[in-house]
Amino acid sequence: MVTVVLVALGLIAGVPTVLVTIGWLVAIEPAVALAGIAGYAAWAGWSRRGRRAGPDEEAAFLLALSAELSAGASLRSSLVSAGERSDRLPLRAATRAAAAGLPAPLVAGMLGDALAVNGRIAAAAWLLAAESGGPAAAVMQSLAVSAAREGELIRERRALTAQARASAWVVAGLPILVLAGSFASGRLDIAGDPALGVVVAVGLALQVAGVAVVATMVRRSER
Repeated sequence: MVTVVLVALGLIAGVPTVLVTIGWLVAIEPAVALAGIAGYAAWAGWSRRGRRAGPDEEAAFLLALSAELSAGASLRSSLVSAGERSDRLPLRAATRAAAAGLPAPLVAGMLGDALAVNGRIAAAAWLLAAESGGPAAAVMQSLAVSAAREGELIRERRALTAQARASAWVVAGLPILVLAGSFASGRLDIAGDPALGVVVAVGLALQVAGVAVVATMVRRSER
């Protein structure tokens, strides 16, 4: 009873739902809470490592490329210098090709493949400048501004959908943690009551379906 009152007071006081849930699990099932925290930490670390470079990294690279060109560097040396400073973008193939003196169309194609937002335009501008000798610094700077704006829009969409995503995680994770705690403590005996097992299975299926619908709606709104 005391735990329920504390949880209610925490929610009323505006404490984040995730922290309230963790505190509640620590109070009733410490082992399950620790397992959940460890699993979340492992998932968060894996997602950070697997996260791809976004428009912000592309904008930084294009700005660096524009600065190199404005300073009087050649197209190839500018690409190599700016690419070496952009660790998260897959520019290694393009920089190696540029440094090795491979044909400009091949280098431009690799550059376009490495940039997700303005790859085609940047590659076309780089190739045109390489074949005609025209300036490309202003074009690269404009593309950097476009990539930066795209990054701002992505952050705004994520901020607008953050509450829905957090709610989906809580709605999806809390029943599973409660079931795990009930199984671990022996309070839920599915083997002795087949009807109860059917109810639990149906409930979990509906839970997964509801979370899938929410996740689909959030992804569509972020596009």
